[in-house]
Amino acid sequence: MSCASWAIRFAASLDGIITVLSGMSNIEQMRDNISYMKDFRPLDDKEREIIRKAQEILHSSAAIPCTACHYCTEGCPQKISIPDIFSAMNRQLVGGQLDQAKKAYLEAAPEGRRASDCIGCGQCERACPQHIKIIENLRLGARMFE
Repeated sequence: MSCASWAIRFAASLDGIITVLSGMSNIEQMRDNISYMKDFRPLDDKEREIIRKAQEILHSSAAIPCTACHYCTEGCPQKISIPDIFSAMNRQLVGGQLDQAKKAYLEAAPEGRRASDCIGCGQCERACPQHIKIIENLRLGARMFE
């Protein structure tokens, strides 16, 4: 099952939910959504336990929980590609892959658009649906890679 199928089935299995919206970017994602919602089956106890264990793992992770929605980048006056920087940082924070992380960072953050170029205006944090402390994490990224 896809990550989206787990997420939508989780939301649709909650009491009182009658509609679940899913963002889709292409036909394959639409087909995936249709495939498991056509004959909807709520999560069973075993599946709920799997999700509970995944939540424990995610909450104990050092990863920045960015979903790469890019809401944070739309109004960034510095045009910093925050999700791409966070992805590079997660390579180091979670996987300990410093060389790959540095390479990914330099590709994502050209001169003038690096983590250290953040002016701390806070627009990104107001737009973030994950409530990530973006400014603080960009400062960490600057220390990590610059």
